[in-house]
Amino acid sequence: MRYLFLIHEPDVPDRGPTPDIEDWVRRHDAAGSRVLGERLRPAADVRRVRVDDGRTVVTDGPFAESKEVIGGFDVVEAPDLAAALAIAAEHPGAWGGSTVEVHPFWPTDGDGSA
Repeated sequence: MRYLFLIHEPDVPDRGPTPDIEDWVRRHDAAGSRVLGERLRPAADVRRVRVDDGRTVVTDGPFAESKEVIGGFDVVEAPDLAAALAIAAEHPGAWGGSTVEVHPFWPTDGDGSA
């Protein structure tokens, strides 16, 4: 099953050492568990698109008065949630005051069960 990791970075100074992201990427690419991942541009570069009564509305970011931003994402393949959580716990984004939010993908094989 695939999982989306959203990396939330706090808007506070670093709280200590974190594992090396390049090492995490290398290990999980080699294991075949990492499908895709990228850093994201700052919140000021984000746009939201909404269609309201047939009219397209584009809103410039940042959007919320938040103490954290989504700094990046990874898509991983894991046999189950427990394995995905273990991979997330190794991610440098889970250290130093940051968090990794784990989202299971909805199956595309027509089976709505999770």
